[in-house]
Amino acid sequence: MKKLVSLSIIIITLFLCLASCRSEKYPPVKSTEEEARVVMTLSLDGEKYEVKYELYRALFLSHKSAVDGGDNSVWSSSKKDEYISKINEIITSKASEIFSAFHLAQKLGIDAYSKDVDEQIKEYIGISVDNGYGGDYDAYLASLKEQGLNYSAQELLIRYSIMLSGIDEYYKGSEDEALGYIPGEYEYSEEDVRDYYFGNNSARVFHAYMQDGILVDTAGKMEEIREGLASAESDIDAALYIINNTSVTPTDLIRDKEPSGIMVGRHTFGSGYEPYTEAAFALGTGEVSEVIKTDGDGFFYVIYKLEKTEEHFTACYDDISLSYLENLIGEQLYNIALSLTSSVTFTDSYSKIVHKDISI
Repeated sequence: MKKLVSLSIIIITLFLCLASCRSEKYPPVKSTEEEARVVMTLSLDGEKYEVKYELYRALFLSHKSAVDGGDNSVWSSSKKDEYISKINEIITSKASEIFSAFHLAQKLGIDAYSKDVDEQIKEYIGISVDNGYGGDYDAYLASLKEQGLNYSAQELLIRYSIMLSGIDEYYKGSEDEALGYIPGEYEYSEEDVRDYYFGNNSARVFHAYMQDGILVDTAGKMEEIREGLASAESDIDAALYIINNTSVTPTDLIRDKEPSGIMVGRHTFGSGYEPYTEAAFALGTGEVSEVIKTDGDGFFYVIYKLEKTEEHFTACYDDISLSYLENLIGEQLYNIALSLTSSVTFTDSYSKIVHKDISI
């Protein structure tokens, strides 16, 4: 027993040493005074979230072309205030999405700034530098800059991702190598799942998809697929057509020789997928959507609407339960983000921003 304990201590000590050495090798880069100034605040339930210029700049650069269409001159034109207002709506919405995860995580007892989370961030950055840049930290930082990010903004986005994972684990559980599946802490009943499935907050669909750029005319190919689906005489025919013409996972379409499909909740997908969600709920049973392109992943989609049945509910209960939880998470994040967006306040430092001069 003493040998086992000693070995465990050695392994833990070695791990801590490696983590420490890595963090010293790739130390955090302090933001400049300009980058760290607070330009907006969001608040909810007595909590205040600061949007620093470094995050504002990153979000501005990420969505700038969607607003100005590639014409930089609009930011110094007579209509600049109109364009600034448009992009501020986007920036506020995106910042609210980020901090909604922090807010929900805190309500669930997850500390976004715990020592464990800090260590996860260091490890993530260390692995990114070692594996993606051959240990060249300057190259890693230069890559961040090319993306409109600095170290602190990247750290915030990683922390955001960790919070989303923590929220998922709280509701949906997790897989452990030794223990197997560990259920989440959120409790729900079969009746909850049934109400979700047969209610107005879910849709059962097939979808065909293809990434933009896969073919010379990806949109044209997806239009052909849409026409093929519209000609299908049954759900099985539609499923087989998708399997034969796309790379969609067959189990998303057919299980035990019966149509399966996927469940889409009104809040399953985040921003960037609104056209998909809207189409899924607007279609009638057996109807096919137009070709949809989402900003969320840059894919083209065609949706085929399926009927909800007792047989499908029973056969695919586990998948439907997962969809129920994903929609529940999405709904909470959406409502929190909505409240945060409505609370936005611009600080005096915001007035110092010259939008035409914001650059990488």
